[in-house]
Amino acid sequence: MSPTPSGQGFSLLWPTHATADHDAAGPRLGPGAAADLDLGTLARALCPAPRYADDVQRVLLQLCSDPDVIAFRQAILQDLLDHPDLTARLDDLLPQIAAADRATYWPSPGQTPLHEVVWRVGQLEAYVECVQGLSAAFGEAGGIVQSEGLRRLRDEIARLARDPTFQALVAELPDLIAQVRSISSVTIGVNLDDQLRPVEATLVSINRERYRGASSSLLGMLFGRETADRKLEGIARLHSISRNPAQGQAIGVDLGNPMMYPLFRDLSDVLKQVSRPVASVLQRYTSINIQFLSTLRRDLAFYLGAVRLVRRIQASGLPMCRPAIAPPDERVTVVEAAYNINLALRLLARGEPDLGQQVVANDIAFGPQARIFVLTGPNQGGKTTFTQAIGLVHVLAQAGLYVPGTRAQISPVDGIYTHFPVEERPESEAGRLGEESKRLSEVFARATPYSLVLLNESLASTSAGESLYLAWDIVRILRLMGTRAIYATHLHELAARVDELNAETPGDSRVCSLVSLVDATASENGSGGELRQTYRIVAGPPRGRSYAREIAARYGISYAQLVETLRQRGIVGDVSDPGDEQP
Repeated sequence: MSPTPSGQGFSLLWPTHATADHDAAGPRLGPGAAADLDLGTLARALCPAPRYADDVQRVLLQLCSDPDVIAFRQAILQDLLDHPDLTARLDDLLPQIAAADRATYWPSPGQTPLHEVVWRVGQLEAYVECVQGLSAAFGEAGGIVQSEGLRRLRDEIARLARDPTFQALVAELPDLIAQVRSISSVTIGVNLDDQLRPVEATLVSINRERYRGASSSLLGMLFGRETADRKLEGIARLHSISRNPAQGQAIGVDLGNPMMYPLFRDLSDVLKQVSRPVASVLQRYTSINIQFLSTLRRDLAFYLGAVRLVRRIQASGLPMCRPAIAPPDERVTVVEAAYNINLALRLLARGEPDLGQQVVANDIAFGPQARIFVLTGPNQGGKTTFTQAIGLVHVLAQAGLYVPGTRAQISPVDGIYTHFPVEERPESEAGRLGEESKRLSEVFARATPYSLVLLNESLASTSAGESLYLAWDIVRILRLMGTRAIYATHLHELAARVDELNAETPGDSRVCSLVSLVDATASENGSGGELRQTYRIVAGPPRGRSYAREIAARYGISYAQLVETLRQRGIVGDVSDPGDEQP
């Protein structure tokens, strides 16, 4: 169905065929996975302003798996990237659209008819400004937009601008605004008794000018005068009503005063009469509904934030690309020169220069040759960063955005399930292994062959023998299921036996070994050189060690370093290290 005349149902995130039921689908990315992937960092980077954080995160959590919807979004983003002048105009209009969106909310309960008239005039004014601004933006862009979404928006705005009701509103609006905003002050006449005490009061006039405090002249102080700038000047200081900062309410006016209460009541009646003709005119525009600006504000903020992110990352020297979307049944995730975008964002936040030289890129290749990877390597070798990067690639791709890399082909997943280390809960009776097992069980209760499973140091809380036994069965189930998965672990024997796993368990998703490389030549040949992490992730057999001793030495907690500390404190004498003879 096409958008309604009021714009309801219009969306830049969902094609017309998908707008009816997309909200019912609910998020596909749970809070645990969002935390493991550090989704908040990515969401904040996509926000043109902090107030859009929840809206952006909601799109990311949706994890859209419909290739048509993803392509719809990709085309809009590409249009905005290809046409910076149009993007700049929309960027300039976003605060105006946000202000118009705020005007869509009805006044608070208890407001007078006058307040409702003023609110409706302000709402229509914001609506007209937004339609005219968008019309001008697309008018300048001409026929350059190619995406279905922006063409629909352009055509809808053009239709609204041509509508006779809208054109009549444009013609009448200046007069309506002048009528409701021309009242700036009222003159009150006060009668005094023989002791100069106020005893009676009445409204004298309604003025278009505001009053201000007394001038310094004697004449002004005694009699007051109308100044050249048409502001009425009183004979005493101008008193202002203070406001409660917590509630925004006016305070300091005693409406219970026997004289003030009827005076304010009369003022309300007079202002109501002034607004009555405006209210009558507004009846002709009841068919205008500007609710679609709320959706437009959120959608535009999402895309404009995405444009900023792509330009920011590319300017830092790192590549980003538009992924080709493969059918879900192919279960492929292929990215050349991929990297963890959150790592790049953290380095950017620190002001690090030339990220292209600092961030190590690695290829991701899930497909017919291998869909399950056992990733081993040293501590701090980049295993967790790489595992997280795979999840973030899917979140970005399935939101319809660019992904970090030079080329990508991705089949959407129906869910991302993670199992990263968590703090042990003291109140838990199950213990750390019990908690881990429960979380793993929940993963397999929900994952399908079309999911992505990311396991990071799972089952590390028990002995090596038990861990290997349990991990063996988990990887077999992953193969049997056929899902895409990565298991980052220190279980080198598990990675060494992937051929046995493939032979023992049926399935079309092969298990392969990945390894995080280090440059340990100097350390291994005994020359005393320092271990150097490369953060390169490559296919190959496990190296059989985690370089724990070298890493301990880096942080000053090797056996020899701690012995020296104790010797300097006088606790021990000279002690040889028998471990030097060990491999």
